[in-house]
Amino acid sequence: MSAAQTAAFKAASGNIDVNVLYLSCVGFFLAVLFLWAPWAMSDVWSGWANEKVRHTTMGRFVIRAILLLIISIWMFAS
Repeated sequence: MSAAQTAAFKAASGNIDVNVLYLSCVGFFLAVLFLWAPWAMSDVWSGWANEKVRHTTMGRFVIRAILLLIISIWMFAS
């Protein structure tokens, strides 16, 4: 951003730095993902234990959840 854009953002946001807001948003996003993953895993696990979820579905969920976390960290936190 240019100096004029940064000054306008600070004036409109109550003198909050752009980097602080960015890190807060990324931190909130990753915190939600890391809270969602174990919750969803426990839900899938209970379905698998009650034989309502197949083994392949359980494996696909685990792989997709891990990939989601890794790609999110790579894209937003690097």
